[in-house]
Amino acid sequence: MWTKPWTFKEGFLVGGGLIFAGLMLELSVGPVVWDAFAWPANGIVLAVFLAIIALLFILGNHKSSNRKSSNRKFNYAFQWMSTYQAAIPAMVYAVVLTIIMGLTRQQVGGTWLNNMLSFWPFVLIYTYIDVILGIIILRRLMHLSSWKRDIPFLLNHLGLFIALTTATLGNADMQRVKMICGVGEPEWRALTQAGAVKEMPIAIELKKFIMETYDDGSPKRYASEIQILTKSGKNIETTIDVNKPYEVDGWKIYQYGYDTQMGAQSQITILELVSDPWLPCVYVGFYMMLAGAVLMTLMVLWRRLKKATGKALWAYFALVVFASLFAYFFFDSYNTKTLVPALQSPWFAPHVFVYIFAYTLLGVAVVIAWWKLADDLVYVSLAFLTIGMLFGALWAKEAWGHYWSWDPKETWAAITWLAYLVYIHYRQIPRHRERLALWMLIGSFVLLQMCWWGINYLPSAQGSSVHTYSTSE
Repeated sequence: MWTKPWTFKEGFLVGGGLIFAGLMLELSVGPVVWDAFAWPANGIVLAVFLAIIALLFILGNHKSSNRKSSNRKFNYAFQWMSTYQAAIPAMVYAVVLTIIMGLTRQQVGGTWLNNMLSFWPFVLIYTYIDVILGIIILRRLMHLSSWKRDIPFLLNHLGLFIALTTATLGNADMQRVKMICGVGEPEWRALTQAGAVKEMPIAIELKKFIMETYDDGSPKRYASEIQILTKSGKNIETTIDVNKPYEVDGWKIYQYGYDTQMGAQSQITILELVSDPWLPCVYVGFYMMLAGAVLMTLMVLWRRLKKATGKALWAYFALVVFASLFAYFFFDSYNTKTLVPALQSPWFAPHVFVYIFAYTLLGVAVVIAWWKLADDLVYVSLAFLTIGMLFGALWAKEAWGHYWSWDPKETWAAITWLAYLVYIHYRQIPRHRERLALWMLIGSFVLLQMCWWGINYLPSAQGSSVHTYSTSE
């Protein structure tokens, strides 16, 4: 161990060291206090973080003139951080910690408490992954060779780096409050997530609560006709629907709830107001990843089709038709005439269809992997998983005001995505073990099954969840 070249042993040792250091921090100073990173602290942290990554990259690429210098060992360590031997163990630790989150999440006092997000080992491992991402991106930028490979690579990796970094640091600046508005009573006050009363820069008055129901009495639509008054002098009348928020003076207003006992006769409406100044930066990362996923899919298909014979072309065509039909019929079972308001969104169809299409291809990949490892199918499927996950995040932002809340379904979606990332990165190593790669593919598919339907049987997934779509939503 620690003899060049460094291998996975060193990678797992470094990750284990970070977890141990995180445990010591947890025991000594307590969990991470994210509120301490509010602006301008998060801006300073971001600048320092980027400077550290740049410094590590420079040190890793610096060539010492003295062969006996101890600096060469440090140079090698920093250079090693951009290798698969460093990245894969870090992602494995991330998968394990996220699985622990998915299995142990509990509901306390009606609110989802997720200590893992403030748990030092979890934070350090994901920060380490972010550092590795940054170094890899700089290395690729310094050694550009082919746009066909470099552009999708940079879009995926840089997009993930931007989204992960800005979403984490910007979380401290996000404000989420709930406002209960009554008919004919302008309301300036709102409740924070901690239960404190906060005076808002806008007042909202409920003019009329609207509810439409199905024949069985379940909600088909509920909305609020409201009047908005701002301290800047604006007077706005609008209607807030589920999935159709309204934005004014940096705040997005969402239809959250109502008096369920009164139903259509409700004289109050519950609105959620969200201010997220870092959202444009996160969206830049999202759309870069979307573009990268699409380009990766097209390039894999183009490369495969150019080499394919007549029989192979028919086989690929049949596979696409099979996956499309399966996704369509499965989606059609969801697309009933009694969709709850939360599902009545333009994002519903692409989100579900893309995910099921990806699941089908990954299922085929596991079956044919017994004879041949189906890397192209996994690459394409991972691209569709990425697209489906990002579609879901964009939809969640429009429906509930948050693009990622570590809901049980979202947690296991992240686990599945990370597991397949581990697989495709392992397959890139020239001298990898085929049998281990096969077991990794099977294990990833098992995690996918947990994400798809297995979470319904986990105690940690019971209770309030944005993916249960209860009639109160």
